[in-house]
Amino acid sequence: MLKKTIALFIILSLVGRLCLTVHAESQYDNYTAKIRRDVTDEERHLLYDIGWAEAEGEGKYGIIRVINVIFNRLDCPNFPGTIHEIVFQPRQFSPVWNGRLARAMPCQYVKDAVQMALNGVDYSQGALFFRAVVGAEGSWHERALTRLFDYGGHRFYK
Repeated sequence: MLKKTIALFIILSLVGRLCLTVHAESQYDNYTAKIRRDVTDEERHLLYDIGWAEAEGEGKYGIIRVINVIFNRLDCPNFPGTIHEIVFQPRQFSPVWNGRLARAMPCQYVKDAVQMALNGVDYSQGALFFRAVVGAEGSWHERALTRLFDYGGHRFYK
């Protein structure tokens, strides 16, 4: 019994170290290059607006992640087939229904972030959903999806 207890302690210690090591990695190390995206001017401006409305205070990397989720949905047959349909799909992006999207004022760093995502920069780890971290516990997202990571004020899932 003592040997099993010691073995379990060693395993848990190693797992704990592994978790700490993974957590200590830079949040930018999970970059994946994807294909470059071509969009219309209308789609580009919609991406600017939704990027600003969803992640304005989270800098380029937060905005890129939001845009990555839209692109991941675009590549997934379970979601609508255009950027416009994805953004305006009912009950998906809160800035659409709370009016923030209509008030969007994207500045240059938002445009730069969207361009990075269009050029294939992807930090999403395949995320198809995100929500505010605050209030996430017990949500449908937590019950039905696989949590991937938190970034800024968002929690990402697939």
